[in-house]
Amino acid sequence: MGSKRKADEHSSVSISIDSSKAKVQPVLATFAAAVPPVASEFTMYRGMGAEKSNDYIVSSSTEKIEFVGQTFDGSRPLVTGCKYLIGVYDATTDSVTFRPAPYVRVTSSIKSLKDARGVADRDISTRLMQARTELGEAFGSKKRRAQIRAEERNKIDMDGVKSDMAVIGASIEQRASSMPSAQALKDAENVNRPVPRYNPETSVAAEIYDMEDVLPRSVAGHINIASLTASMDPEVYKSKVPSRSLFVKKKLEHLLSQLKPDPYQVRCVLYLSYLMRLNMTSNKQLANREACIKSLCCAPEVIDALFDKFAECVAGTVNPDGSPMYKKTPATENKLVCYMSVLMLSLNNWVLYPAELAGDLGIPGKKAEKFLASVGCKLETVTAAEVAAQTLNKRTASRSGKKAVLKGPIKFPKASLRGN
Repeated sequence: MGSKRKADEHSSVSISIDSSKAKVQPVLATFAAAVPPVASEFTMYRGMGAEKSNDYIVSSSTEKIEFVGQTFDGSRPLVTGCKYLIGVYDATTDSVTFRPAPYVRVTSSIKSLKDARGVADRDISTRLMQARTELGEAFGSKKRRAQIRAEERNKIDMDGVKSDMAVIGASIEQRASSMPSAQALKDAENVNRPVPRYNPETSVAAEIYDMEDVLPRSVAGHINIASLTASMDPEVYKSKVPSRSLFVKKKLEHLLSQLKPDPYQVRCVLYLSYLMRLNMTSNKQLANREACIKSLCCAPEVIDALFDKFAECVAGTVNPDGSPMYKKTPATENKLVCYMSVLMLSLNNWVLYPAELAGDLGIPGKKAEKFLASVGCKLETVTAAEVAAQTLNKRTASRSGKKAVLKGPIKFPKASLRGN
C-alpha cells in the first residue's frame, strides 16, 4: 500500500492573469455539428479598428469539411455581460496563468455542397419535383397519378415566360396608362355616395348638407300639418303619423308644445316618419301604390317623390291603375337610411345617438354606427347615463356608449371591399 501525503502537506501554486495582446491566444469554441480532429489547426482573424477590436473569426478545414467560427452574430456579440478565461498550468514552475479567451461558435459546411451553391434554387426544386413525379407515376395510387397529370397540365414554362416578358411588360404599361387616377377614383366615389348633396369645404355643420335635397320645398308643401298644429292632443298626431318611431314621437311632442311651432320643422318630422315607414315597407307592398298612400298617411305627390328617389322602376311592369311599379334595391335602401340619418341629425342639432337610430330601425347598434359614419359623422364615446338620458329606447341605450357628431369639413370613411 502506497504512502499517503499528510493532510498538512500542501504544494503552493501561484496564479496570475496575462492580459497582454499576444499574437497567439486561446479561444473557447463550441461546435454545432461536426467536430474537427484534435490536431486541427485554426487560423484566427481579428477585426480592424477600435469598434471591431473584439471581433474574431477562426477557420480551419479538412479534406471534406470546412469549419468557420466567429464571436459575433451580425452586429451583436455572441456573449454580453461576462468574459471567459482559460488557465494553463505550468508543471515546471507550479503556476497557473489565465488568459482572456474569446468565445466563438463554430459551424461546419461540406465543401462539395458549398461548391454547388451557385446552382439556381429553381433548378434544385425542378429536380426534386421531377423525382417526386417519377415516384408518384411508378408507385402512386390512381388518384395520385391523376393529380400528377393535372399538375403537369397546369405547369408554367418559365423559359417561355421569360421570352415573353417584354410583351407582357408592354401590355401592362398600356393597360396601366388607361386606368383612372387615384383622384379620379375618389371623385367617382364621392359622386356615387348615397348621401344628399354636400359642401366638402364648409366647417359649419348646418351648411354641410343641402336640406333642399333632403326635403324639397315642392314636396314639403304637400305635407299637411294643419290638423297637428291645431290640436295638442297626442292621440291626434298618432293617427296622422305612420311611424312608431320614438325619435319622431319625442320631436313632435317638443315642437307641438311650443306656442308657435315651426311649420318647416314639423314637416321635417312628418317626412322622417314617412321615410321610416317606407323603410319597413316590402317590395310586395310597394307594388300597390294606393295601399302605400294609405299606409304612409301622405299625399300622392309625396309618394311619387319617395318612389322616384328611394326606389327603382321595374321595367315592363305597371300597376292595375296604369302607374309604374317600383321596388327597393340594396343601393336604394342604403340611400334611404342615409337620408334618414341626415334628417335626424338636422332635427337634433347635428348630434345623434346610434342607439336611437338602431332602436327605430330595428338594426344592431354597430350597423347604426356604420350608417352614421357613412354620412360623415365622427363617433365619440359617452357615458351610458348620457345615452339613457337622451334616448327613449332603453334596450338599445343600455348597449351603446357612443354618440355621432357631424363636424366640418366633412370626411367620409374609406370604401370597404367587403359588403355590408
